[in-house]
Amino acid sequence: MPSSIRSLVVAALALCSWATAGAVDFTWDIDFSSVFDNREGDNAYTDTRTFFFTSLAPEIGLRFTPADRIAGGVVWNQPIGCQWDGHRISPTLYYRHDGAAASSPWSFSMGMFPRSELVEEMPGFLWSDSLSYTQRNIRGLLVQYRRERSFLDAYVDWRGMQTKTQREAFNIVVHGRWHPRRYNPFFIGGHAMMNHFALQKDAPADQHIVDNFVVNPYIGVNMQGRTPLDSLIVRGGPLLTLERNRADGNNWKTPLGAWIEAVAEWRWLGLKNTFYAGGRQFPSYIPFRADLYQGEPFYQARLYNRTDLYARIYRNRYIDLRASLDFNIAGSSFIFYQRILLRVYLP
Repeated sequence: MPSSIRSLVVAALALCSWATAGAVDFTWDIDFSSVFDNREGDNAYTDTRTFFFTSLAPEIGLRFTPADRIAGGVVWNQPIGCQWDGHRISPTLYYRHDGAAASSPWSFSMGMFPRSELVEEMPGFLWSDSLSYTQRNIRGLLVQYRRERSFLDAYVDWRGMQTKTQREAFNIVVHGRWHPRRYNPFFIGGHAMMNHFALQKDAPADQHIVDNFVVNPYIGVNMQGRTPLDSLIVRGGPLLTLERNRADGNNWKTPLGAWIEAVAEWRWLGLKNTFYAGGRQFPSYIPFRADLYQGEPFYQARLYNRTDLYARIYRNRYIDLRASLDFNIAGSSFIFYQRILLRVYLP
């Protein structure tokens, strides 16, 4: 057994012994997922390929107050159909303060912790399906504020440490929502991000810093209980990018457009439609691609529409199994996803 793994096993056994002695509570959970995502169409914006993999993320931890714990584990991503080839193992290690357990609206996490701690998923212009498959954890810190009619998440994701072969890169993201009145269906919210793409150590003269900012204020309406549907939420607003590649001096690019999202659900069926029209987002996608941008590459188009038709095949406290047909139209490009998504969570 390698010495590093042996050390981890010894440390885990010591923590278990301490926990069972009564000093703290021992905690554990297992998060398993499997994804089949087949993409057919043209490859103008993304590869026509098939994702088929499993992901296993076990954690053990110590809870030393009702609201505070530390936890660690691994995330094991394994493509299906290639034996061990292509596997990836990433660390999980963090501290979590759960405000709800302390009757406080404030929560905090620091380290490498699950992205599922966010109140809601990021929209496609900030986070892509492909990254949701391969990057389970946020690497940095998260501050959260939650009330009955509002929430705010602010986090730093340090996705690249500066080395001789890797550029320093991190995101600062803030998003939230506020319902002004308890029974009023209207709400306001927004997303904002600073994306900093810096230099590698001893960088060559032709490497330059890229400053990227995204702003998306929105207004929306929640029609739950007001239609025959189980839920209907519509929101929309401007989407603005401000970006400077310092190779171009002080020349800022500012693509501006309109973003609208609608989500409707009835029993076990759902429909989600996202529409964007305006300037081409991700102005430096070539040559930086996903090294700089974490959103769906379709937002490079002036006109983009995505329609997801999904069915919740089976769902209970531990299991969520769904199937989805996703239609992406970006300008004259079309690509069609067929997806089966399974998650099993044992808290």
